[in-house]
Amino acid sequence: MGETNILKYLEKTSPQALIDVLNSDLEQTAKRYNSFCQLINDRLAIHNSLHYNHSPINSGFNRRTRMDLIKNTRDLSQAFDRLASLLNQSSFKKLDKGRIIPYDFTAWIDVGIKLTKEQINDYIKQVENVLKELFDFKIKYRLND
Repeated sequence: MGETNILKYLEKTSPQALIDVLNSDLEQTAKRYNSFCQLINDRLAIHNSLHYNHSPINSGFNRRTRMDLIKNTRDLSQAFDRLASLLNQSSFKKLDKGRIIPYDFTAWIDVGIKLTKEQINDYIKQVENVLKELFDFKIKYRLND
């Protein structure tokens, strides 16, 4: 997924570049999330109108940046929660040794006064883990985009 390259890149750059990478990551996440929701609607008849819109984050590392980041984090978290709820109610259950395991797509960051590269890197990893789980779901049910 290229995650390692992104994390190394972030260590050597400015806060503005960090926000640029996060914006790019959230934009790609929106595309992949929306594509997945459309795919399960069309191919598995899991009817939904789920959609996530990424709002660009101001790169000035100021109050506006913080508010944009909070909004995006909240919106993506809610989108992931709605998708998990939808899949948990579907006939496409997640099983482990015959037991139903609820889908739990969690990606969260505490946007405090100070925001570190480590926090953003951890958030990117969490989002990537959710996207990997969606990819695994597509493989399991033989869905092709």
